[in-house]
Amino acid sequence: MKRLIFTFSLLALGLSACSKYTEGPNFSLQTKKSRLCNDWKLTDHVLNGNNIYDASVTSKMSIDKDGTYSMSNFSNELGQIQGTYSHGTWKFGEDATTLFLYADTTTINPVHEYTIKELRSKRMVVEEEIFQTGDVHRVTFSQQ
Repeated sequence: MKRLIFTFSLLALGLSACSKYTEGPNFSLQTKKSRLCNDWKLTDHVLNGNNIYDASVTSKMSIDKDGTYSMSNFSNELGQIQGTYSHGTWKFGEDATTLFLYADTTTINPVHEYTIKELRSKRMVVEEEIFQTGDVHRVTFSQQ
């Protein structure tokens, strides 16, 4: 009986230390890739600690298992729908706490380099530091 309790204690201790993300779940049955590959909608945007989220702009991102992504931003300006669209490839950094988005398969430097703070099947929080300005963007996506 003591051996069984000891085994479960070690298992519980090991599972509580499984999280790579500072704000993410301690344990998930889904892989990081399966949680990341989803259709996302921007629900919050904080710049240097100040909320700059604009609900009049719809921002969406789709990340696919084949290593591609697409992003779109749409707003209604004076009765006209205005939008931007981009796509490319993505990959995790070495320890899967960084997400790199590339413009295409031949690009060496990423367009975006996000640090993943939280990665759940229905919510993702990432941060990006713009090195030229020192600005830190913290964006929250929810599953569409």
